[in-house]
Amino acid sequence: MDEVDKMTGYSRGANFERRIRKHFESQGWTCFRSAGSHSPADLICIKVGEIMLVQCQLDSYFPPAKIEQLKAIAEENNCRYLLAWRDKKKIQFKEATNDRTKED
Repeated sequence: MDEVDKMTGYSRGANFERRIRKHFESQGWTCFRSAGSHSPADLICIKVGEIMLVQCQLDSYFPPAKIEQLKAIAEENNCRYLLAWRDKKKIQFKEATNDRTKED
């Protein structure tokens, strides 16, 4: 059994959140990880004049209730929200603003 097989679901999820955080930090964002909080946003990313809430999942399933919570928080605070997941080890993003979505 190799190291990857020994990882728990929490460890894989936490590592993925860190990977997403590094991705945004490399683009000039300052990011804060909401580790283990089970909040709608796993990451809060800020840049001058911008705030982005990010929900990360290892697969592409995002519970509708969690997305609605994230959307409500984003709308209340006039900020963006983004969904991030893995697809064959490649990071996928879907940005949602109001009722529109934009894939990156």
